[in-house]
Order: sequence, then structure tokens, then C-alpha cells
Amino acid sequence: MKNAVIILLLMLFGITLSAQSGEVEVEITEVVAEWGGSVIIGLFEKKGFPKAGKAVFSDTIPVRDIKATYKFEAIPVGKYAIAIYQDVNGDDKLNRDGYGRPTEPYAFSNNVFGRFGPPKFAKASFLVTSDAESRLVIHLKEYSNIRGDR
Repeated sequence: MKNAVIILLLMLFGITLSAQSGEVEVEITEVVAEWGGSVIIGLFEKKGFPKAGKAVFSDTIPVRDIKATYKFEAIPVGKYAIAIYQDVNGDDKLNRDGYGRPTEPYAFSNNVFGRFGPPKFAKASFLVTSDAESRLVIHLKEYSNIRGDR
């Protein structure tokens, strides 16, 4: 009887844990359609943000238009940040110039940018809540746009 109660409690606890998730729909604007390639999107926890290969969830979206949308589903409740770049040449990395500045369009959630590198997780992060959908609009930028040269 005691084992049956423990198993029942574990099952109920497991059901509760699986219900603790949400969705994040992302609209990506200012994609440079004429450059082609694909948009790489990654959802990060604080640890690993925004390092390549450290995303909790990531995907590739073919460039077809100046906008793209993507939906992360069944994301466990918590704090996350998104990093995006348009992989123009298909080499699966954000290319940079000799000074380390990105040469392909890129962006972060909350449309924040760091001064000398990526923004801090705290500035780019947002909360995923239980059984709710978050909707973010993220604008890709080229380095010259961030500097104001354009």
C-alpha cells in the first residue's frame, strides 16, 4: 500500500512538472532577404548565453522574406534570452571582421545590444510562464546600424 501511495504521488508530481511550461513566439524583422541564407535562432538559459552550441533550444529558418516567425513550444518555466543571426554564407557561425564586429545581421531578445560584445543576460532575458504564450518582436541589425553609420 505504501508503495502504491508513493507511485501515485510521483505520477502526480510528474504531471505537475510537465504542465509547467509555456510557449514563446518570435517575430524576426529586418531580415535581409536579398542576402539569402538562413536565420539561426537560439533560446538560452543564463549559463551559456549566447555561446554557439550552448542554446537550450535552437533551430534554422530558411530566409524567404524580410520577416520570419518561429515558435518555441513546451518551454519549461524560467528565465531565458534569445540570440539570432542571419547566416548569409551558410557556414553555421556568426562571421566577424578583424575587430570582432559581426558582419552578418544579428539580434537579441528585448532588442538590446552590448557595447563591446553581446548584452548581459539580465538585459536580454524574459520570463516564460506556465501555460502561457509570450510574443516577442526582435529586429535584426547590421553592425553599421548599431553604430548609427547608416
